[in-house]
Amino acid sequence: MPAVRLSDVAKDAGVSLATASRVLNGSSRVPGKAVAEKVKISAAKLGYVPNAQAQALARSRSGLIGLVVHDIADPYFATIAREIQQQVFASQSQVLLTQTDREIDTEVGALRSLIAQQVDALVLVGSHRYGNDSDAALRTLLEGFARHGGRVVGMGQSLGVGRTIVPDNAAAAHELATALIVEGHRRFAVVQGIAGIPSAADRTGGFIAALTEAGIEPELSVEADLTRAGGYQLAARIQEHLADLPAAEDLPLCVFAPADVMALGALGELRRHGIEVPTQVAVAGFGGVPDAADANPPLTTIALPLHDMARQAVEWVLEPPATDEDAAEDAPSEVHVRGEVLLRGTTALTGAG
Repeated sequence: MPAVRLSDVAKDAGVSLATASRVLNGSSRVPGKAVAEKVKISAAKLGYVPNAQAQALARSRSGLIGLVVHDIADPYFATIAREIQQQVFASQSQVLLTQTDREIDTEVGALRSLIAQQVDALVLVGSHRYGNDSDAALRTLLEGFARHGGRVVGMGQSLGVGRTIVPDNAAAAHELATALIVEGHRRFAVVQGIAGIPSAADRTGGFIAALTEAGIEPELSVEADLTRAGGYQLAARIQEHLADLPAAEDLPLCVFAPADVMALGALGELRRHGIEVPTQVAVAGFGGVPDAADANPPLTTIALPLHDMARQAVEWVLEPPATDEDAAEDAPSEVHVRGEVLLRGTTALTGAG
């Protein structure tokens, strides 16, 4: 069956081809309401689907938003991607999603591909540093995109281009550690040595700062990847540490993983090895992904306002272009967000003994 053409819609509605095009392709020069409604009824009746290229020409925009995440299997990135997808779709735009696996060549290739697809905006989720030269190359690419009218939004770290939503990682982790100390925890393990991920370093740094202020030193420091598999590595190291202790301790070892995906991986692996949570080991994460509430026991974490972060990003990429008078508003800017401490079952001291 041949595709329905715009001329078929125009003929059925009794209007010119140009009028039908203005109505269905999103031109700002829309005819009267009655005529527009007649064209839309004909298009629906005939099953006409507007041509994306024609719409882009009429609107001077493609209606495409490029979304770049590190790992879509991580529930943090998956949750943000879903929130952005839903909110962008409500505006009749579409999201092109790609993941980088925190590889510089993959990220550069993904950005070039999205720019070639003529996306209206780029949203980059997550923090990473690849080194001075590579970071400069990424910034140059984004600056060129912005100079030609593209919007750039970062979620996690400042890109030096466009606008950024930055969680107050250190302050939130400090608050979490303080809350755990108040609850009665005195033995802690932390994750350090995660290269190239500023957010993880900030979270661990804030957590340790609160311990130091309370006169507590971490009992164990572990190097592991900021992934679910890294959580497995963390659990294995904890198991070794517990086996080396001369006698059972009165209080559990409280482990802080600077990402929920890592904490969830550690939680599952600890239970698989017969280590009781929270009686022997307590676990806390960071991020506030939905999976954290469904874990058994539910995961203590810092819940970031992921829905609000996504909403802010979408508002920025979809807002009308700045005029000469308010062009200054497109200068790089940041919005900081705070998370909420959620003390749950994985750090409960009830029954510790």
